[in-house]
Amino acid sequence: MRGPIAGFRSFKAQNWRRVALLWLKNFRIMKNSSRFPRLLPTLIGAAALAFVAGACVQRAAPTLDRPAQAQTQTQTKAPIRNANDLAALSSTYAQISRKVTPAVVNIRSDSVVPGRVVQDPMDEFFGGFGGRTLREPDQRAQSLGSGVIIDGSGLIVTNNHVIKNAQTITVTLTDRRRFRAKLLGTDADSDVAMLKIDAQNLPTLKWADSEKINVGDIVLAVGSPFNLSSTVTQGIISAKGRSDLGISAFEDFLQTDAAINPGNSGGALVDINGDLVGINSAILSGSGGNQGIGLAIPANLARSIGTQLVSAGRVTRGWLGVVVQPLTGDIGDQLGLTDGVLVNGVYPQSPAGQIPWSQQGTDVILKVNGQTIDSPGELRNMIAAAKPGAALTLEVWSNGKTQTYNLKAGTRPTRAQGV
Repeated sequence: MRGPIAGFRSFKAQNWRRVALLWLKNFRIMKNSSRFPRLLPTLIGAAALAFVAGACVQRAAPTLDRPAQAQTQTQTKAPIRNANDLAALSSTYAQISRKVTPAVVNIRSDSVVPGRVVQDPMDEFFGGFGGRTLREPDQRAQSLGSGVIIDGSGLIVTNNHVIKNAQTITVTLTDRRRFRAKLLGTDADSDVAMLKIDAQNLPTLKWADSEKINVGDIVLAVGSPFNLSSTVTQGIISAKGRSDLGISAFEDFLQTDAAINPGNSGGALVDINGDLVGINSAILSGSGGNQGIGLAIPANLARSIGTQLVSAGRVTRGWLGVVVQPLTGDIGDQLGLTDGVLVNGVYPQSPAGQIPWSQQGTDVILKVNGQTIDSPGELRNMIAAAKPGAALTLEVWSNGKTQTYNLKAGTRPTRAQGV
């Protein structure tokens, strides 16, 4: 902004000198005037003022650029300014890769697929009545994937679908040693499995707190895509809490754009410290290959499931006993609600069977233990994480009123539907 002072300062020093010289010229002309004695003090004072003002402006002028220089110095420096910065970043990735890859293994599972029983095509030709059947030969199937060593004694976490129906499971380390693995337990609902190999002092990865990972954080995906062991790709966390995708019964995926391809399943998703933030599990793709949407089971969920599988061989989950659906925009507008899930059905002998539901299809679960519910997947994960017998406080909207109910979580039945 320009004002009187700014205008005064912008008046160049040499301009003040020109004014002074002009006045001196007039002084020579006016010295023969009869008024000269009276004007002499005024002219001398004006000339002196002009020279002093010019000197002051010239001395002060350089200081006008100082604020701009200071502002330039405080600007944020670019993270990569030259080749040295790029080399430092590359070195960081290399260090993480060297730390992580020895703890990520290749898993091969072999299974036998029973042959189908089909009608004998020659039976009717030779006069039979079409009642004769034949069984096709059994076929051997092989599945390739990855796993992560989480304990030096040989504990490995992987995906259930990597070892599903396997008769034999072979684990290959980065140093090319091979081991026959024992299946300690598997959980199809979360797609987590735990293996054990007979080895000691193995390299391991430390579990990270997946709740602390943020969208935008850099991650590396490590695994054996297409049987290419120790493959490392880089990306970021694209989203958290992905659910209701139809991949598994319990979903709370981390989404990443780090390249994940067939064979990466069961491998590691690590942060910049080389700690395990997730287990790579699936991709969303129209082609079957990587299209920038990879999904990983968050470390906190995989760790919880894995601990139960090792100790008990199975997973125990909480149970409420309701069947729910999303609260769509149209239904929400009709009910005047923006949050919650709509209750479609209730199991009579379940904990939820104690609540006097309206039975009119307008019951909405708003909160559980004070936490707002936004989707069926969120409610499913929250209830499943509760131990049987744990206290549950439900806030339910029904017939235009909100009621609070105190229940105790039940034990989720095998192959149960709903929450």
